[in-house]
Amino acid sequence: MNETSVNIGSEEAPTAAANTAGVGLLKKTFQILDLFTDERPSWTQSELARDTQLARSTLSRLVRFLCATGYLMEQRGRYTLGFAAIDLGRRAQLQFDLVDPCQSILEELSQATAETVILTGYDDIHASVVCLAQIPSRQGGLRVFEQIGTAYPLHSGATSKAVLAFLPQRQIDAVLAGDLTGVNPNSTMPADALRAQLEEVRAVGFVVTHEETYPGVVGIAVPVLTPRRQPLGSVAIAAPAQRMNQAEIDAYAKLLVDAGRRVAARIAGATNGD
Repeated sequence: MNETSVNIGSEEAPTAAANTAGVGLLKKTFQILDLFTDERPSWTQSELARDTQLARSTLSRLVRFLCATGYLMEQRGRYTLGFAAIDLGRRAQLQFDLVDPCQSILEELSQATAETVILTGYDDIHASVVCLAQIPSRQGGLRVFEQIGTAYPLHSGATSKAVLAFLPQRQIDAVLAGDLTGVNPNSTMPADALRAQLEEVRAVGFVVTHEETYPGVVGIAVPVLTPRRQPLGSVAIAAPAQRMNQAEIDAYAKLLVDAGRRVAARIAGATNGD
């Protein structure tokens, strides 16, 4: 089934002076962090002030904040990236490299099911998952096709809900308090039903959705988890509903749960430097 990709996103323009000031501080903070490179890993406050052209008082406050939160560290008057920045970079790199540890497992799923197999990455900034890779169905006739880069909100679809279920509770609560209109509006689920579904996902390790992204499509997904059980993304099988009877759904869910365990083991090995 060749479907048009659906991207959901909203961006509210700041209207209050406080919002504008907050954005300004963020820009200044990133100005500072962006100066730390492989070629120039350490800076004094005087050097930072000169290159950013920020007021000394503003720079000093931002540097103190970055040190307090672990994004910078100070030694003998020189500043380098701190452990929080290093960890953030490690997690970002792992997500960008997610296709590599998953690729052979995606191919195995494709061979075993002949249906479309999808890998997504979790985009924390935009509260969504993004399609990183897919292997299209080999079935004749109807089949599901997804565009690389397509994004879905965390509350709608199997690939998204597999991630949402394993996020910290405060993030789950924030999603449940927001707009829950489905990518396919006819599949919109109320907050209490979604909360119950997420509890079930955590219990069984996978999620099954019906027509939540495209009409006539069933999705089954498992999360891709770090050793701390933080979701990096999800692996899913998507197929036309007429080929997804309960026996097929059960069989594919079992394959996906096993695939999720194997991917998690590979990521744990990569994280530990094995």
